[in-house]
Amino acid sequence: MSCEDMNERIHRYLDEELEGTERAELEAHIKECGGCLTHLQEMGLSVQLVTQAEWVKAPAGFTEALWAQLDVQYPPKRNWRVPVMKYSGIAASVLLVFGLGAMWATPDHFALQAKNTSGLVVADGKVIVPAGQEYTGDLVIQNGDVEVRGKVNGNVTALNGKIYRAAGADISGEIEEVDEVIEKLFYYGKQLITEIAQVSK
Repeated sequence: MSCEDMNERIHRYLDEELEGTERAELEAHIKECGGCLTHLQEMGLSVQLVTQAEWVKAPAGFTEALWAQLDVQYPPKRNWRVPVMKYSGIAASVLLVFGLGAMWATPDHFALQAKNTSGLVVADGKVIVPAGQEYTGDLVIQNGDVEVRGKVNGNVTALNGKIYRAAGADISGEIEEVDEVIEKLFYYGKQLITEIAQVSK
C-alpha cells in the first residue's frame, strides 16, 4: 500500500476506528516506513495537545470590540439589492391591489370604451367595424365581442370577449384578448402605470 493510502488510515487509527487487517497492515507499514511513522507521531501529539487544552473564556466586551475594529478597517459595502428588492415588493403589492380593485370595479355587463361611436355598429353585446369604414382610436370592449371588417387605427382590446377579423380587415395597433385573471391583473396594472405616467408629465 502507498503512503497516501496510509494517511487516511492513520487518522482512523488515532480515532480508534481502525480494526482487523487494516490495523495490522498499518502497523506493519509504519515499522518499515519512517515517513509514515513520523506522521503518525506528529498527528498523535497534535491530538494529545488538543484534548489536554483548557478552554479560556474571552474577556467581557471582546466580541463587540473585535467587530468595531473590523468595521473601521473593513467598512461594510452597501448592498444595492436590498432597497431595490424592498421597493419592488412594495410596488408589486400596490399594483396587485390596484389591479384587483380595478378588475372588481369593472362592469359585469357589456361596456364599450371608445372616443366616439360614429361608424361603429353596436348591438347585442357586439361591436362591429363595418367593411369600408375607418375608425381612429382605441376600442376596449368588456363582456362582448368585436368584429373588424374595416380598418382600425388604434388598439383593440376585448375583456371577457373575442376579437374577430374579416379577410380584408386592418388593425394598426395591438390586438389583445384578456379573459384570465392574471391577464386582467397585467392589463389593469399596465393601464395604471400608463395613467400615472401621463399625470406625472
